[in-house]
Amino acid sequence: MNINFVINHMRLLFTNSFLFYYFIISFVTAPVLASPAKTVIKLSPPPITKHTVELPLNEYYALEILALKKVSSSQVPRPYYVAVSTKMPLSTNNDVVIDINNNNVRDDYERLLLTQYQRPEYVAMGILAAAHWDRLAATITQDDRIPSITAMTLITNNIAINQCYYSLQQIDKTLISPILNYFNTEQRITIKLQAEEKLLDIIASSSFTVVFDPQPCQRFTLLAESMLQTTLMPH
Repeated sequence: MNINFVINHMRLLFTNSFLFYYFIISFVTAPVLASPAKTVIKLSPPPITKHTVELPLNEYYALEILALKKVSSSQVPRPYYVAVSTKMPLSTNNDVVIDINNNNVRDDYERLLLTQYQRPEYVAMGILAAAHWDRLAATITQDDRIPSITAMTLITNNIAINQCYYSLQQIDKTLISPILNYFNTEQRITIKLQAEEKLLDIIASSSFTVVFDPQPCQRFTLLAESMLQTTLMPH
């Protein structure tokens, strides 16, 4: 057999094999290189600063809250999604509540928490704050008499949440309170103000006095315990 023929044949096999594996590798890696996956929640972010300030929730309880509410970075609700089978027109009213994944968290707010915060603790705090703000807004349409103790709890929770975010912002300059993303329309802001006014009127006619919590962030711990106990309580 001609030695040159053998050499050329082997070169051709090597070249084809190389091109084949190069094609396979390129095919697999190209989409990853072209559009790298965005990390929504970084589970081990660097310390905040100032000797790693203690957050009201540790990572374990934060992830427990997220699991309970079915909030996941791998299942971020897509904006303006409408099932093809429904043929429903897209809503142009920003006050319409859209909750595609049925976890009682408004989709636009949920998306913001998952994309804005790199710590699960911050996401969980946003979820707990939203649950409180839901209860606050619901008092506007509540016909039953609201007990003074309930009004006091809602108002002091409101104040403590704002104080906690403010105190954390003095240490973590990247932290932004989600309150303006929750009350993000004129109608929602109006509801918030009306609810606060209603509750303050109830407190004013009672023997209670609004007192500022010296440890406002601890209120998130209480809200988390309440959510977990209420939701996981056996029926």
